[in-house]
Amino acid sequence: MSESPAIEHRDLRSAIEFAVAMGDELTKRRAPVAVPQELRAVAGKARIPTGALGRLRRAIDADDRFRETVAAGALPELVDPIGILWLQRPHGWEARAARLVAERAADEADADVRTALRREERRRLGAEQAAVRLRAELAERDEVLDALRTELDSLRADVVKAEDEAASLRAELVDVRVEARHARDREAAAKARLDAIGDDERPGRLPADVDEPSAADVVPAPSGIDPADVADVAQAVHSLAARLDALLPVGDHEVPARPPGRRPLRLPGGVIASSAAAAEFLLRSDAAVLVDGYNVAKLAWPNRSLQAQRDRLLDALENVARRFGSDITIVFDGAAVVGAHATRRRLVRVVYSPEGVIADDVIRDEVRRLPAGRAVVVVTNDAEIVSDVKARGANVVPSNALIAVL
Repeated sequence: MSESPAIEHRDLRSAIEFAVAMGDELTKRRAPVAVPQELRAVAGKARIPTGALGRLRRAIDADDRFRETVAAGALPELVDPIGILWLQRPHGWEARAARLVAERAADEADADVRTALRREERRRLGAEQAAVRLRAELAERDEVLDALRTELDSLRADVVKAEDEAASLRAELVDVRVEARHARDREAAAKARLDAIGDDERPGRLPADVDEPSAADVVPAPSGIDPADVADVAQAVHSLAARLDALLPVGDHEVPARPPGRRPLRLPGGVIASSAAAAEFLLRSDAAVLVDGYNVAKLAWPNRSLQAQRDRLLDALENVARRFGSDITIVFDGAAVVGAHATRRRLVRVVYSPEGVIADDVIRDEVRRLPAGRAVVVVTNDAEIVSDVKARGANVVPSNALIAVL
């Protein structure tokens, strides 16, 4: 009987393997049923190769007696339904076997789909886990970056504080050096006055480092001056100067009171330094003009809000820059002021002091930063700023003088 083309060899594996086992058992018992030679050749093998299934199937199909003997012993526990139909071959078995083959193929396809789905599910879970790990790593990195930013901000604040302290120390050093020079000047003046007093009128001698006056230099003591008091003053001044010299560094590290090369601009004859005329003359020069913003704005528009004061001053100085061609920088307190950066200016430069720094210090730093050969004009009524910037060769314009020009 010919094999059904709808049934592949692999679909009959369980029946063929059972037939090989039955043939081996029949051979051992010397049963009167002949076993095909092809089946005896593969008897005892753990698994029949797929390539041998077709040859064994044809051998069984060619021997109906052997096939029927095997079919009589085929049990559902040992042979699948397709194999039993192939061995027993009841009426219409080909169609039934083809249907079972189709069902098996569908089940296998479903199993493949389920396997593929399980595989894709595992991949999806793996991708989600990787995404979770990545998000955790990004969160950790963001925390590290935030910590580094915080540390950087702290270091910047420390730098600003250190710069402020250094500037303060430099200012103190300048003051001490000025005091030392004044003390030496007073000492020299006291010596000169003592030199004018004759030896006969001296109640005591001067310190060892003071030269004795010559006879030609002896003149009567000025009226109303006790020579003993003058000697005591000279001795005290000499002692103070010696102590200051011991405390102050000398040599190349001495800080001059005014940067070399910077001199205040000379005003025209008859022009008073605090007048509106002086302010206009200096605004028309090529000097760098630094304006103490709130010092001017609060004086000019005291009844307005801070923002309104800033806006009015900025508009007015924009107009001044157009009229006179001035190089103007306005310095305000506080970079964190709401609305401070809302308007972009084209001609006037606006500077807001950093957090923890006042505008006075920014103005001092600007004066120090500018080249010594550049003329500088500072607009303020703040006495401390006036003193500091004048020591560095800057011209000073009172706030009310600038307001008169606006």
